[in-house]
Amino acid sequence: MERGSLQTQPNSLPVSEAVLESGSADSGSESGLLQWLIAGGVTDNTRSGAGPASQVNAARGNGWLRSLHTGSPLELMRLWLNLKPGDNVDIQRIKRCLARDIARIDQMLSAQLNEILHAPAFQELESGWRGLYYLWQTRRKELSTGQLDDEEAQILIRVLSVSKRELKKNFEAAGEFDQNELFRKVYEEEFGVAGGEPYGALIANYEFTNHPEDIDLLTQLSEVGAAAFAPVITGASPSLLGLDDFSVLEQTLDLHRVMQQPRHLKWRSLRGRVDSQFLGMTLPRILMRAPYHDSSGVSPGFRFTEEVGDGTRKNFLWGSAAWAMGAVLIRAFATSGWFADIRGSERGKESGGMVAGPAVYEFQTDSRGVSSRSTVEVAISDSLEADLCSLGFVPLSHCKDTDYSVFYSNQSVHAPQVFSDSVASANAKISAMLQYVMCCSRIAHYIKIKVREKLGAAVRPEKVCDDIKAWLVDYVTSDERASPEMKARYPLREADVSVEEVPGKPGEFSMTLRLLPHYQLDQLTSSMTLLARRVEFKQ
Repeated sequence: MERGSLQTQPNSLPVSEAVLESGSADSGSESGLLQWLIAGGVTDNTRSGAGPASQVNAARGNGWLRSLHTGSPLELMRLWLNLKPGDNVDIQRIKRCLARDIARIDQMLSAQLNEILHAPAFQELESGWRGLYYLWQTRRKELSTGQLDDEEAQILIRVLSVSKRELKKNFEAAGEFDQNELFRKVYEEEFGVAGGEPYGALIANYEFTNHPEDIDLLTQLSEVGAAAFAPVITGASPSLLGLDDFSVLEQTLDLHRVMQQPRHLKWRSLRGRVDSQFLGMTLPRILMRAPYHDSSGVSPGFRFTEEVGDGTRKNFLWGSAAWAMGAVLIRAFATSGWFADIRGSERGKESGGMVAGPAVYEFQTDSRGVSSRSTVEVAISDSLEADLCSLGFVPLSHCKDTDYSVFYSNQSVHAPQVFSDSVASANAKISAMLQYVMCCSRIAHYIKIKVREKLGAAVRPEKVCDDIKAWLVDYVTSDERASPEMKARYPLREADVSVEEVPGKPGEFSMTLRLLPHYQLDQLTSSMTLLARRVEFKQ
């Protein structure tokens, strides 16, 4: 090889010199071999009726493929450029030709990869796996930095791979909610057996519409969650609000009027059920991955920039905000062992309902990190956030000019009753908030275990009542001036339990637990009541 030129060797494959005469080795168009590969000649080069040029390209292509694994790089390059023995070609022309063909290949691969990445089925698959990975990352981070050690905060993530369609079919086949496979796995195999580990929450990676079948499935899920004291956190589809896309929320809408329409009758019926306290519907969707962007300009290999700039949000990878709520629950439990601190934000601190991640998409500026796009699908104003909460949703709001988003509230699907007594109305409202449902569920798990240990034993109900009271004292503080961290560890201001015999049923008792939440209290006079209707002891 001489400087500035490439001297081919005598043992080169005999090929045509038309490439030099036509200038196709320059930057005008891709080589004939590349055209043949694009046209699918690798698998269809023997078809009848092909012209002479196609037959020549087919012969060259087959020769190039045969030499792909056995020939030297120089031989492959000569064959690709269609050079014949003895040709002298300017090396700059060769570089331009190869760069042109590589750019063309990158262009085709980019188009194909964009089609794959933006296919709805693939986006659903990718967002699900990224959401699960996000939970795992959060768990690892919080256990390493949280206030509790691994033994105090045992955070387990278990995965059940089942589609929404499969779940519907299983519920339909079972007939009753306590006869299906989900109930068996969540309740009977854990909460309902000695030595089982009750689930704290169920993150359902689905989007529910206003279709009657979807509302029926939500009803059944709430029943399972209520039985196991494990709230179900899932996602709402725009159609559940009567919208085609969440971007419509940026317009002025009367959502209360929309949800009062006859087509939302089943949804309102679901909200009236007590079990819907164990159901959380998050929205809008969150960004699961920033678009791929090749900004280095010098990276080797395939350079790919994802196409998302068509003026819509559909090409971004969005996922259920239920993953974000799951991350908040993990952080709260790793910090205090409770779920009281799962909403709101505190300046300069990742706490409450603040969400970091799972992805950040920055504007393309000269300096990185100058400004970030919203991590949620649509911006939610304060008034819209209040409307969504009153309608039974858990909205996730983006913190402007930051990488964070926040759950400012955590209203369950349940619509609290309004009473003439303001205290009773406040109690109903508090009881419909997920943070207090989660705390009461943890207490219910413990009581279930304690009572199970007493079954069949010669113990008086008064003794069980005293034991539970002694345990509750460890989570009660009446100090209103205690620090937020202290109140998170002691989330109850008052607690009381009573056990009474069920009339006409010897050996069967009902237990009533009254709790006055202390942390993030909405009404100082509000309390929650937990009623266990069947507790049996041997007399």
